Amino acid sequence: MSHEKVRSGTIAELKHDENNANQGTEFGNHLLRQSIEKLGVGRGVVAAKDGTIIGGNHVTEMLGELGIENVIFVPTDGKTLVVTQRTDIEPGSKEFHELALADNKVGEVNLNFNLDKVTELSDAFGIDMKSWGFEPEEKEKLRESYSANVGEVLYEPREASHRPDELFTAETRFDAEIEAIQNEGIRKMLKARAAYFATFNYAKIADYYAYQATAEEKPLFEKLALVLLDKDQLIAKGFAEIMEEMQELNGFTVGEEDSEDE
Repeated sequence: MSHEKVRSGTIAELKHDENNANQGTEFGNHLLRQSIEKLGVGRGVVAAKDGTIIGGNHVTEMLGELGIENVIFVPTDGKTLVVTQRTDIEPGSKEFHELALADNKVGEVNLNFNLDKVTELSDAFGIDMKSWGFEPEEKEKLRESYSANVGEVLYEPREASHRPDELFTAETRFDAEIEAIQNEGIRKMLKARAAYFATFNYAKIADYYAYQATAEEKPLFEKLALVLLDKDQLIAKGFAEIMEEMQELNGFTVGEEDSEDE
């Protein structure tokens, strides 16, 4: 245990890790906000000696947005467990179990690794990513990519107004390189491929569809599966067929389980 004393401070003393590989998710941040607003602050965060956050970037950012500024700093050398003790919660109470469930669920749904950043950190620092489980099967990666780009989470629309540029984030990393390509046909193809990496804010899309979309816009939102009004619509609009084609290209079929060669 460090000989430095426990002290009070403010959230402004903490620094966001610019190389944080966890991008988080829209739904995860929604649950994080809900958890803090309803149940208060749960577990603490861990930071380096200068205050740069190692674990807890998203919760710290959310606390800042919610105006929670007070921080207790507990210096440690990593050999002592630091416990956040909620003196306002009785064991076995509703609050006890609800916070436990919320803590685990937020951690599950707000995890969204930027694999490019993971690779970058691995190369820069010689980190053995395989030993930390960073070697997902191609089948799982495809499913995760499909879910992220089509959207499987159900949202309850809110009566809110959103600008179109709030509904998605275009991928711009390759723009300069693509524009430098002389062949117009290839340039067009590369732009179409780059568009695949766009991310969509399905919660705001649901709001927009319900309260702002025009009669001309709504059918296209449905056809492109930006909104799924019923569970069978995914199949009806042909996205299941697309998934099958993608899977066949990668050597497996829908519903096929992984098996070991005998």
